[in-house]
Amino acid sequence: MKISVITPTIRKKGLPLVQKALRRQSLTDFEWLIGSSFDASEYGRQVKDDFGGGLWTLNRIYNKLAKEAKGELLVSWQDYTFADPDALEKFWFHYRQEPKTLVSGVGDKYTDPNWISPVWVDPRKNDRFGSFYPCYWTDIEWNFCSCPKQALYDIGGFDEGADFEYLGMDGYGVNERLNDLGGYDFKLDQTNRSYSLVHSRVGNWDKDNGLDGPYQARREKLKEQGKWPKMGYLK
Repeated sequence: MKISVITPTIRKKGLPLVQKALRRQSLTDFEWLIGSSFDASEYGRQVKDDFGGGLWTLNRIYNKLAKEAKGELLVSWQDYTFADPDALEKFWFHYRQEPKTLVSGVGDKYTDPNWISPVWVDPRKNDRFGSFYPCYWTDIEWNFCSCPKQALYDIGGFDEGADFEYLGMDGYGVNERLNDLGGYDFKLDQTNRSYSLVHSRVGNWDKDNGLDGPYQARREKLKEQGKWPKMGYLK
């Protein structure tokens, strides 16, 4: 199998929009894995997780999804998100050309599915460099991006130690550790667009994960060791 689309979610109402987009994809050699505590069998293959009784334990479920994935390329696709019919085809094209590259699409947020008036415009978009160009590791947004499955195994997976206490930091530690490891590139494809509906965020996210929050203090402590330690969650 070429691609495993992975969607961790605590919101069942956010899945129909993803399903609608996936049914329209020009590339059909993919599976859809949904990490959830509820029954998601009507949409895709469920990977069950209790999310810590309601907390957003995002890193743990990403590791579970990676372990279950049959595809060699992972496409992380957030709930409440639509995309163009060639989205998966573009991610696969880049992977075949550059198999050790993480690629992020772009996307604005809207209040309604007509996608007319954005309420949040993606700040990463920049036409000065063309449509597909190198970006910083911080620009890889796991709401809508592709990552070689092997990359996660090379660094031992997502940092589950950041779950519960910090409500998940998904791709933040992964991107940085891959950058430290070397050998992997990061690029932005401005032609691969997503369209997301505005939805609520876990209440304490900004407080815990902001620049002055406890997660950043933890990150700096780990960085004092010279590099992030290799996580042991994926072997």
